[in-house]
Amino acid sequence: MPKKFEFTAVLDHPAGDVHAALIDERYWRDRVAASPTATVRIENPRGPGTLRVVVTERTEPSDIPALVRSVVRGPMVLERTDEWGALGADGATGLIAGAATGIPVDFRGTSQLRPTTDGTVLDLYGEVTVKIPLLGGQIEGLAAKMIGQIIEKDRAALASWLTR
Repeated sequence: MPKKFEFTAVLDHPAGDVHAALIDERYWRDRVAASPTATVRIENPRGPGTLRVVVTERTEPSDIPALVRSVVRGPMVLERTDEWGALGADGATGLIAGAATGIPVDFRGTSQLRPTTDGTVLDLYGEVTVKIPLLGGQIEGLAAKMIGQIIEKDRAALASWLTR
């Protein structure tokens, strides 16, 4: 059974600036530059003010939680797709999806960027599914936690990018 997740990231920057970063190819290239195992592919799916980015990152077995390592042989490659629509008065909506090699896991969700009086809030709602008998539910919980860590890294990277 899929595990639902919900995360919120708060930024002390205007929604227009946050959205501009999220659709900026330079932001995403900088975002993965520090990781020697990551690549990025950028597309403009619906014209100006939109972006689809596919980030692929390899994780070595020693960096994978023991429960997952018991099912995965060798490195795991995670592919994540983020897509952002144009910014309107109420903010912008997006989609996130991902999957990994070596383990039947996928996640899907929606993102909402919305302005507040003090900055911007990013909400992410979705679910992760792991199709492994007996261990799937436990791994789904770990995967949801890992997605939360990714979202926190994204928030920190955005905050850093916006204060440059």
